[in-house]
Amino acid sequence: MSTNLIDWNQPQAARFKDAMDDDFNTSEAMAVLFDLANEVNKTKSGEAASLLKNLGAVLGLLQENSNTFLQTHISYNLQIDSAKHSHTSDSVKLSAGFSDEKINELILSRVESKKSKNFAEADRIRKELADAGIILEDTPQGTTWRRA
Repeated sequence: MSTNLIDWNQPQAARFKDAMDDDFNTSEAMAVLFDLANEVNKTKSGEAASLLKNLGAVLGLLQENSNTFLQTHISYNLQIDSAKHSHTSDSVKLSAGFSDEKINELILSRVESKKSKNFAEADRIRKELADAGIILEDTPQGTTWRRA
C-alpha cells in the first residue's frame, strides 16, 4: 500500500491522519473508516471506496477481496474452543468438510435446477448447504456464498 495514493487534504483523510497523529487514536481512525463505509454504501462512490481501502491499508484492513474473504474464512463464531464446549454442532462439522469446489458444484447444480424449473431440487440443494453452514445470497449478478 502506498500512502501517496491518498489525498491527505481530503476531509476524511485529514481526519484519519489527525487521529493517527494523536497517539495512534485508532478508535477515531476506525470511526472515519465506518463513516466512509456508510458513504460508499449510500452513494456507491468509487472515489470514497478507494479512499476507504487506502486508509484501511494503513491499519492493515480491507485488503482482501470481500468475496474471497467470505468464501474462504470460517466465521469467528464457528471457531469453537472444544475445551469450553462438550460438542460441536453438526452444521459446524459439515461446513468445515465442504470444500470450496464442492460448494461451487452444488451452486451450479442449483442454478441448473432452477433453469429447468426443478425448484424442489434447487430448494433441496439450498437446504443441504444451509444445513452445512453455507449461506447463499442470490443477487442479480449471481449467487454468492459464505460460511455461517
